[in-house]
Amino acid sequence: MAKTVLVVDDVAFVRKTLTEILNEGGYQVVGEASDGKEAIEKWRELKPDLVTMDVVMPNLGGIDATKEIMKQDQNAI
Repeated sequence: MAKTVLVVDDVAFVRKTLTEILNEGGYQVVGEASDGKEAIEKWRELKPDLVTMDVVMPNLGGIDATKEIMKQDQNAI
């Protein structure tokens, strides 16, 4: 079974490109988010195996979003 991935980036072209690369690599992209707040919501909903996280995004950056995800699930490393 393929690992599931949430792709997070504020640039649609980057999300599309990463999704294509990951799909070709055998991963299953289960969702996308365009900022850190949306990433946290999607992570709660989808519980993916992996998250690609942009660092600089509007509303909430990737580092802070990652910290929040890790607060909610210490196994999310």
